[in-house]
Amino acid sequence: MRSASNIPQVLAFLRQLAVNNDRTWFKERKPQYDALRGAWEQDMERLIALVAEYFPDVRGLAVKDCVYRIYRDIRFSHDKSPYKTYFSGVIGKGGRHTVQSSYYVHFGVEEMMLCGGIWWPEKAILEQLRGLIDAEPEEFLAIVNHPDITSRYQWMSKSLKTMPKGYPSDHPLARYLKMKEYLMVKNITEDYFDCDDWVERVATDLQPLKPLHDFLNYVFE
Repeated sequence: MRSASNIPQVLAFLRQLAVNNDRTWFKERKPQYDALRGAWEQDMERLIALVAEYFPDVRGLAVKDCVYRIYRDIRFSHDKSPYKTYFSGVIGKGGRHTVQSSYYVHFGVEEMMLCGGIWWPEKAILEQLRGLIDAEPEEFLAIVNHPDITSRYQWMSKSLKTMPKGYPSDHPLARYLKMKEYLMVKNITEDYFDCDDWVERVATDLQPLKPLHDFLNYVFE
């Protein structure tokens, strides 16, 4: 199935929203937003189905549980802009509420990216992940150093300045043990969607991260 990309139209709308981020402007253009959002969610629904072919954890995942709302939570923010300037969603077990390793797609004004991994795990889970990497270094390195991953992705994980307690400073996997999250990213541009079917392209580019999900999610079994 071919899917004409509406991402350029989505981005054009979001760029206008970025400079007119107020409720009056948005309300006047709500029908345009609804049409763009509806088409994008249909594409996301098909993306979930394609990812489910190689990542069974997302079989049956509803698009409404995957995508984030455009409305910002401004209760505790100095920035009172009411709307986000991006469309995004999580494709993983439990959708956007997952704590497991999963995929994240982000199409916005400031950045566009495909991601995979675990975001800010709780302390107990992070300690288990470090223990798993320490116990299975060869398997972990074989996954993250595979050409299918390194040709597409790079690490986007914040790290400690020193080694976590219990690990020597000269540990051969020090780089990974100091990470506070395990997240890889592929930055993309609008040109990325200049193809017959962006949904298929994204599904193909997400697939190499499947072994990383399997490895990291072992701590939840």
